[in-house]
Amino acid sequence: MSRRILLLTDPELTAVSLGHLSAAARDAEICVVHDPANLAAEMAGPTPPERIIAFASGVIVPAETLAHLPGGAYGFHPGPANYRGLFPSAFALYDGATDFGVTLYKLTAEPDAGPIIAIDRFEVPEGSDRLALDTLTLKRMVALLTKLAGILTNLDLTAAPCGATWSGPVRRNSDFAALCRLPSDVTANEFERRYRAVGEGPFHALEIEIHGQRFKLDNRRTSDVVRAGQIKKRAA
Repeated sequence: MSRRILLLTDPELTAVSLGHLSAAARDAEICVVHDPANLAAEMAGPTPPERIIAFASGVIVPAETLAHLPGGAYGFHPGPANYRGLFPSAFALYDGATDFGVTLYKLTAEPDAGPIIAIDRFEVPEGSDRLALDTLTLKRMVALLTKLAGILTNLDLTAAPCGATWSGPVRRNSDFAALCRLPSDVTANEFERRYRAVGEGPFHALEIEIHGQRFKLDNRRTSDVVRAGQIKKRAA
């Protein structure tokens, strides 16, 4: 009976992650899941997976699922260890960070808290906006996946921690929503900081409330936007 590994990732990231893992796997089948329902169905199936590899997925793997994985679970975080949780690039840009990175770690019940296996840090190119940083981050994350695919797909091996530790708060959707909400007395400098960090996407934008009415930024840019680290064409 074939040994199985689940690749947990967003649909648009399957193409850039599955091939590298499949090429490295020698005695295991790589199966893809995208959401909690698919994950639960695979775990309840006749041949449950031995390991999960989460690639920039926003799905939190339940503790009971982790407990039933003999090969453990590993996650690729699209940010360094000091930017935990969701939208790490947005908060790094807002802070004016000059370096960034991607992190491979062992999944635990607490988000972005497990033993860190590897971190690839890099400089934030001068003048980068969210589009530029997310695009570079995806490239570095794919490179780290490719480099360590042989270890991650070998169910007889356990990746050793590198000794690095997590720090900083775990950002959630509510934190990003707060970053998107401009104060009514926003200064030009604060507007630029938030606009650089948030950018424009099909599902997010800066917003402001004036006299009880909420307004969202929509300047109809013709340039591309980013979703899940990949370039997408902006809707008209």
